Amino acid sequence: MFLIIIPGAMYGVAVNFVMPINLLVCCVLGVLLAVLGMVFMIWSNVDMVRIGRGCPTDGFNIALGERTKKLIVSGPYRYTRNPMLFGTFVFYVGLALLFNSYSALVVPIVFISYMVWHVKKFEEPRLYNDFKDEYIRYKNTTPLLFPKLKK
Repeated sequence: MFLIIIPGAMYGVAVNFVMPINLLVCCVLGVLLAVLGMVFMIWSNVDMVRIGRGCPTDGFNIALGERTKKLIVSGPYRYTRNPMLFGTFVFYVGLALLFNSYSALVVPIVFISYMVWHVKKFEEPRLYNDFKDEYIRYKNTTPLLFPKLKK
């Protein structure tokens, strides 16, 4: 779904509202963002299995696998509490640039809005129940989605 249906929807709406940016600039920036997004998605999944000894537990309220046994606070998780979601968003923004379309940007904005709601409603309470004070400390020091830029 995340790599076929949503990009397909983006392509479907991409014909409207072309960006007034040089096509080469859009392509280069789009590829860079798409690759960065994929790096975060893959890195976070690998660390979830390797360090957390589990997998993304729920997808749209359906159990996908075994819950993580350890709270992951290193690797991409030191930058954001949800590096998979961050990576997916950056990947979709990269695709919108590759499609050179303002209208294609609507899809990642709607997607990220829904997913942030989902994380707040379902994932955060589960993480608190599983990891208690350790999760509260992590939550208080690590942004939900967008990494902080270091000074």
